[in-house]
Amino acid sequence: MMRDELMDGGKVYLVYPIIEESEHLPQLHAAKADFDSIKQKFEGYPCGLLHGRMKGNEKDEALGSFRSGETRILLATQVIEIGVDVPDASMMIVMNAERFGMSQLHQLRGRVGRGGKKSRCVFLSSTSSTLPRLKVLENSSDGFHLANADLVMRGPGDLLGKKQSGHLPEFPIARLEIDGSILQEAHLAALKVLGTSNDLSLFPRLKVELSMRQPLCLLGD
Repeated sequence: MMRDELMDGGKVYLVYPIIEESEHLPQLHAAKADFDSIKQKFEGYPCGLLHGRMKGNEKDEALGSFRSGETRILLATQVIEIGVDVPDASMMIVMNAERFGMSQLHQLRGRVGRGGKKSRCVFLSSTSSTLPRLKVLENSSDGFHLANADLVMRGPGDLLGKKQSGHLPEFPIARLEIDGSILQEAHLAALKVLGTSNDLSLFPRLKVELSMRQPLCLLGD
């Protein structure tokens, strides 16, 4: 499929979740690790490399070569997600699509089909659990709908930590992704209380409830 696209005069993005191989994530394809094998497999079709660790002038040179046709295959990370315009890029293959959010995948696929040539975007995943999300992507091009669907399917992550997805037990009853209006009402009520005073000692019952849900260090003395 990719070779056919190249033979037909197209340009191809290969998008990777990481730059270099990781012993902690052996299942992931990496842009730099795949570069030589892709270059050898598609001999005759010059390859370029673009990722976030490159200097600004190196990025510009790599993208300029792809845009001009000096290179026909560009191995890249999600650095191309926004602001990259190569009208005659006609195919994108995203490796390990399970590592990207739906909004990211939606932005990435927008890098192809920007000219008159018919384009294709292929998402490759190493897990079957990603298929429902990819099906939503297949059936919708509405960015807001996709972001909301991703929130529902993957969860909001840890609001006070670093985890960016997953259904975590901060809210024993409500879920951020489906109970947003209720949580907004609770937020406004909390602001009203704090508008009266930010001294929780004036609200002993509230302080007891909060202490059961969050570390005391966040509540003050």
